[in-house]
Amino acid sequence: MKISGNVGIGTVSPGYKLDVNGNIGASGFYYTSDISLKEDIKPIFNALESIKKLNGVEFRWKESGRQDLGLIAQDVERVFPDLVQINNSTGLKSVEYGNLVAPLIEAIKEQQKQIEELKNEIKQIKAN
Repeated sequence: MKISGNVGIGTVSPGYKLDVNGNIGASGFYYTSDISLKEDIKPIFNALESIKKLNGVEFRWKESGRQDLGLIAQDVERVFPDLVQINNSTGLKSVEYGNLVAPLIEAIKEQQKQIEELKNEIKQIKAN
């Protein structure tokens, strides 16, 4: 049986297939990622420069007053527009945080390459 439309929990106007207003607990969450489902696969270049444009922030949610950490969707959108979705019902923007893992991995690899190069330079300087 196929159900069409959006389902909301804690909201009367869901903007996504499943829209939950509140916390969700789970023992695991898996993103579909099989290579057979993908095309036009390319490496991520200049990941470190892109990541450096993002700003992690501390903030307080207006509705609950709860302190939190995260990113501002509008900032992410300028760097990684594909990771930001707009809720058609509310116009509010959301970040697909899980997909930031790929550029973060590539940024770490770029940094590691820089570290190795600097270590080699230091060795050469010490050897002279």
